[in-house]
Amino acid sequence: MSFIVGRTITETFLERVKTSPGLIGFQFRPTYPEMGPVGQWKRITFKDFHQECRLVSFGLMGLGVKRGDRVVILSNTRFEWSLADLAILGAGAVTVPVYSSSTADDMAYILEHSEARIALVEDFSQLSKILEKRAENPAAFAALEKVVVFEPSAVALAQRDPRGFKDVLTLQALRELGRREEGRTPTRFEENLRAAEPNDVITICYTSGTTGVPKGVELTHDNLMSVLEDCVSVLRKSIRPESEVVLAFLPFSHIFGKVESLALYTFGWRCVFSESSTQWMNDLLEIQPTVIFGVPRLFEKIFTGIQVAIDTGKPSKKKLIDWAFRVGRRYYDAVWAKKRPRLRDQLEFEVAKKAVFQNLSACFGGKLRFAICGGAPLSRDLGEFFQIMGIKILEGYGLTETCAPISVNSVEDTRFGVVGRPLPEVMLKIAGDGEILVKSRKVFPAYFKMPEETQQVLVDGWFHTGDIGFLDADGYLHITDRKKDLIVTSGGKNIAPQKIENLAMSQKALNQFVVLGDRRSYLTALLTLHRDQVIQYANENQILFSEYAELIKNPKIITWIQKMVDEINRPLASFERIKKFVILPNEFTIEGGELTPSLKIRRAWVSQKYQNELDSLYADSSLVSIDS
Repeated sequence: MSFIVGRTITETFLERVKTSPGLIGFQFRPTYPEMGPVGQWKRITFKDFHQECRLVSFGLMGLGVKRGDRVVILSNTRFEWSLADLAILGAGAVTVPVYSSSTADDMAYILEHSEARIALVEDFSQLSKILEKRAENPAAFAALEKVVVFEPSAVALAQRDPRGFKDVLTLQALRELGRREEGRTPTRFEENLRAAEPNDVITICYTSGTTGVPKGVELTHDNLMSVLEDCVSVLRKSIRPESEVVLAFLPFSHIFGKVESLALYTFGWRCVFSESSTQWMNDLLEIQPTVIFGVPRLFEKIFTGIQVAIDTGKPSKKKLIDWAFRVGRRYYDAVWAKKRPRLRDQLEFEVAKKAVFQNLSACFGGKLRFAICGGAPLSRDLGEFFQIMGIKILEGYGLTETCAPISVNSVEDTRFGVVGRPLPEVMLKIAGDGEILVKSRKVFPAYFKMPEETQQVLVDGWFHTGDIGFLDADGYLHITDRKKDLIVTSGGKNIAPQKIENLAMSQKALNQFVVLGDRRSYLTALLTLHRDQVIQYANENQILFSEYAELIKNPKIITWIQKMVDEINRPLASFERIKKFVILPNEFTIEGGELTPSLKIRRAWVSQKYQNELDSLYADSSLVSIDS
């Protein structure tokens, strides 16, 4: 058993196939008969995966795909995503991932800007985005020649669709084409994989962007291999090569998920694909993964579920759990301070683990040794909560432009509220205005077809991240805010909204919390609540209501939430405090435009969309205004 680190991703893949041909690398439930018995777990060895990739790759070559061409993948995370990704590289082409949650407009922009010749899409719902925008503007899709769909039923629907575009074929048809093409030049697949050079572009990841149009971040084999080399260095003692089980549910279209998908070839773990975004909680229990990759929102949802279960349980059980967390807090306060816990605390903690924490941590399957978290800041309270419960979360930091992580906490020394030490190969420095600058092999070479934008962020070999932070005396990186998200009040105060929003996550009834107030005299917030908790509170306090939108206007609910906002304000300077807020009846969503596909807040968009609500907060002298 060993880690594999080659010069390129494709060399690493080939070495994994050679070294571990019979090892199961993938597990999934087929959703159509061509892939196997529907709904039953199917396991694929690295050798079989190689053969599958080979046929699909030859199929792409049969469609005319050649070195340097761009090929889009528009799909949720599933086995076919990984299959398509390696097949594209086998044809010498470049993968252009598109979020399945992307709007039709964003998808159309990426297809046009990347000049993709082929698109591999999941099903008819994704294909419909192409049909819709192509019907509106055929010229924008001039480069697109074929669409390959994973779900076979989409082809029949496309053929009957009045919007046209009949150049649609199934993945199975692409395989059949590959078999014929393979007979002509049987060595071309392996030759293409071995011919890749470290500086060759492997993917163009379009940033979701909190403002403006998406930018295509070119990433090379060397960018990605640098990440994997450093991950091996940092996690060598913690990851067991060829033995881990990873449940995959992050979007592989995001750079964090992309690294997860390719790390499989270095670490040789088993990648188990959850059947759907609503199934992954059940799959955690069934699959019992040993490692997972997640974003803070995932852990927030699990935390909320645990809290609701505790609050609605028997009072005696709640009392026991509260005791266990008090014990755990005393124990870990000593551990985090690098001290030996008192003997009594050690003994009580062992009792708490057996009586409470083993049952709570079972919601992750019971075998999880640690989770790797990125994509957004993880609140300190959340990290400490799960640590006490027995789930260690390793928070890291990076951007699409840095090929994901440039720093990460280690299993041996985890600190919450910080994003770990820089990875071994990474150089960091802090600019005069607090901006984090990076020099590393991980830094992207260019934005695709955007030389001016590239020059703005790559200056004298240093990448300007746009994030504000600092390195502490022990070398740990702290992120305080996004440079462009800094709020400057009309009084000239510079305020980091992220700091305040992180504090809000400690209030269990608060779901989403967005701080606003740029060029205004004070700060305000737009927030959404966890419906289940609000309704539970209403029932416990005899608050009558007919619908949720009415309930959040009730003065008792307003007072309840005001107490939470007061708690958030307590440690803040006077100019950082939230003076007024609006409770919104519906969550911020990707579809509504408030969130990017990677679940980051589009602050400028939110300000514009809720302009009337914000204006009322600054026009009205009352403390609280509720959305009408």
